Amino acid sequence: MKTNKIFGLAVLACGFALSFTSCTNDDNPVGGKRQATVSFENKKLGADGYWSGDESGTKYDNWGAEAFACQYKEKGVTFPVNYTPSWASWSGFAISNRTATTYKNLNPDQFNSAVGAAKSGNNYCVVYTFGETIDFGRAVTLKGFWFTNEAWAVDAILNGDGMTPGKFEKDDWFKCIVTATLANGKTKDVEIFLAKDGEYVKDWQFCDFQSLEKVTSLSFAFDSTKKNDYGPTTPTYMCIDDIEFEY
Repeated sequence: MKTNKIFGLAVLACGFALSFTSCTNDDNPVGGKRQATVSFENKKLGADGYWSGDESGTKYDNWGAEAFACQYKEKGVTFPVNYTPSWASWSGFAISNRTATTYKNLNPDQFNSAVGAAKSGNNYCVVYTFGETIDFGRAVTLKGFWFTNEAWAVDAILNGDGMTPGKFEKDDWFKCIVTATLANGKTKDVEIFLAKDGEYVKDWQFCDFQSLEKVTSLSFAFDSTKKNDYGPTTPTYMCIDDIEFEY
């Protein structure tokens, strides 16, 4: 626990900034609560500009293939990534700083965003989940997070996905359903439309969660008008950044 003196020095050092991520990596109490923003800047990325797990994680068997359960943690929040080297596959929450916005090849282009830059700083998160959840580690007041489209999804919207015929028309849509698990054990869904009415998200937009009660975790699912018996054929990705909360 910081003393009042230490906190006072920290505030002066920040110049009373409203955005505490630009000051230090420490959270800053305001009005008896601590403000926190997960910006994904703590992960150092290699020349490829992304991280989607590695062999330092906990080893497990993935249908006969050796896989590794990895985690990224920031501000007490855990982001799981499951990585299977022999399949060159992953799921969960990857981290990218790539600036390209087009999609040609799975790697590395699945880690490109529609914007070509993070909301702030250099890094952002690429969401591609099969049951993995963001775990806050305690009950928090979630203000929200910023989101945009991922490059492969945009390519499918504009050019077709190779499985369901045709590009998106005006009556097509693509959305992410974010399920918040609340402190009381109940859940609440928040829908994010990534494409609708002939348009698609191509900038960073804010998803507001402030109307919800205290949140302990978030999970992600996708739906689209382009789908078959197994689910959406639109690539089920999204990019997020700057998750803002109080605790």
